[in-house]
Amino acid sequence: MLNVFKMDIRRILHSKMFFVCLFSMILVSGSMIIFDVVPGFTALMGAGGSGEDAMMGNMMGIGMAFMMIGIFFALFICQEFTSGFAKNIFARHANPIRYIGGKLLSLTASGSVMVLVFTVISMALMALMGGGLALPGGIAGLLGLLIGKIFAVATLASLVLFTCLFTRKAVIGIIVGVVVSMGAIPMLFNLIGTTLELPWIAGIMKYTISGLAGLSTLTFNGAALAIAVVGNIVWTALLTALGSRAIKTKDI
Repeated sequence: MLNVFKMDIRRILHSKMFFVCLFSMILVSGSMIIFDVVPGFTALMGAGGSGEDAMMGNMMGIGMAFMMIGIFFALFICQEFTSGFAKNIFARHANPIRYIGGKLLSLTASGSVMVLVFTVISMALMALMGGGLALPGGIAGLLGLLIGKIFAVATLASLVLFTCLFTRKAVIGIIVGVVVSMGAIPMLFNLIGTTLELPWIAGIMKYTISGLAGLSTLTFNGAALAIAVVGNIVWTALLTALGSRAIKTKDI
C-alpha cells in the first residue's frame, strides 16, 4: 500500500495534469474574487447555510474546486489503463486492497493540497481586495470546515476510483465527479421534495456524498462535523469494497 502511495506521489509531482488543474482552479477562483462575482468568503466556500450561498459555492466556489479535483482524479487513474501501466502495477501488487488503499491515500493527499491551496489563496485575495473575509466561527470554524472538506475529498477519490476501475473510461469518471461536486442530485431531489411538499426527502439527501460535503460550515458545529466525518468514512468504505470487487471481475 505504501509503495503504491509513494509511487503515485512521485508521479503526481511530475504530472502536468495536477498543476494544470491546480492552476485552472486558482485562476477561476481568483478571477471571481477580483471581479467581485462572489459576495464573500462564506459564499465562496458554500458555507453560509442559505440556499443562495450554497448554490454559489457549488457552482463557482468550493464546488468548482472539487470539480477540478474530480477531473484530475479521473485523468490520473485512467491514464494507467490507457498507457498499459496498470498491468505493471498489478503484476507487483496483486492484492486489490493494497492498490486501492495506496491509490486512495495519494489521491486524498493531492486533493487535500488542492483544497488547502484554494482556501489560502482565496482568503489572501479576499483580504487584499478589502472585503468579504468573515470567519463567524473563528479559527475553529475554519478548521472544522477544512476537516469536513478533506474527508469529502477522500470520498470523492473513492467514488471516481470505483467508477474508473469499473468502466475504464476517464470521461465517465469526470462526469460522475462533476455531478457529485456540483451537488446536482441533492438539489434536484430537494426541489422535487419542496414542490411535492415532502420534507423528508431533504433529510435523506443530507446523507448523500454531496449532502455530507455541505454539512460543514464556517460556524463550528461539532455534531454536524461528526455526521460528515462518519458519513464520509462509511461511503469511502463502501466504494472501496466495490472498487476491490471491480478489480477482481474486470480484466486489467
